[in-house]
Amino acid sequence: MYLLWLLLVLLGEKLKLKLFVVKAQPATVLGLLKCIDQNEGNTDNMKMCVNLHLQKCSGKTKKRNLRSDFYGITLPLFRKLKLISGHGRFLRLNSNGKLILRKFYDGGFEEFKHHFGRLILEVDKANCRVVSSLIELSSRGLVTVGYPALVEILAQKGISTSDKDERLRKWLPFLTYFELVKEENTVFQVNSSLINRFVAERDLVPFNVFEKVIFEEYEILEAKEGIYVPIHELMEAACVRLIEKGFPFLTFDFSRYLSNLLKKHSSMVEKKILLSQPGKREEEGIYVDDTYYYFISIYNVKKEKDYAK
Repeated sequence: MYLLWLLLVLLGEKLKLKLFVVKAQPATVLGLLKCIDQNEGNTDNMKMCVNLHLQKCSGKTKKRNLRSDFYGITLPLFRKLKLISGHGRFLRLNSNGKLILRKFYDGGFEEFKHHFGRLILEVDKANCRVVSSLIELSSRGLVTVGYPALVEILAQKGISTSDKDERLRKWLPFLTYFELVKEENTVFQVNSSLINRFVAERDLVPFNVFEKVIFEEYEILEAKEGIYVPIHELMEAACVRLIEKGFPFLTFDFSRYLSNLLKKHSSMVEKKILLSQPGKREEEGIYVDDTYYYFISIYNVKKEKDYAK
């Protein structure tokens, strides 16, 4: 089934691929999530919590830089992993972060690792393509792969790197820590059985349930903000609602379901769904067919026709 994952990657939306800088260790992320969640609304307490946590994890006595730990390590990583939203006193875990932390409190560390691993797989697909590259090499008969072969196939995908690239060397530990990739003596092998599980979990929400939630949450937001609703606000509201219904729904899942919703209503028989670009570049929009959108508008076609009569 992991070949299905590769197909989904190759046929998916066009994305700007790039390895990114990771400065935190994967074993620290659970504690960092707790620091953000437990101190929501108080960034000073967040900073101190993060600093103390990373100090403890380092095992060193030398005092760490508080601002660097918070602004240089934690926030860049969590924004790249799609775990937080907002700034300043409005900084908080988003639905992804809250889902993963809830899974830890409800099911323990293994549940945390499982759901964080699924998030990491989606982040890798959207940015780095390391996992899909290893799957592709495995399908060619190269089950175990060293740095040279991995660097070569990433270059073929337009991702510039090298075997000494710190971005690659610090991202791979996230893939191995969450068991997406197995590693021994800098030789890597994709964990196909886990990938199979994650692929199967991508479509757990019945489409009609998603559709109903989207339309209901849009109406709530429209009443507050007008017909042009920021997509990220609708995404967050829908994800929270679906999580409350018991579905482990990520924002990455939202983007895929939304694409299917647009296709279903492309004929505009019942609903007219329009995506709009911002007047200036805004954060937290989404790409659809290689175009960046920030607002969504949903119209009831029947009402429009009745009004026109």
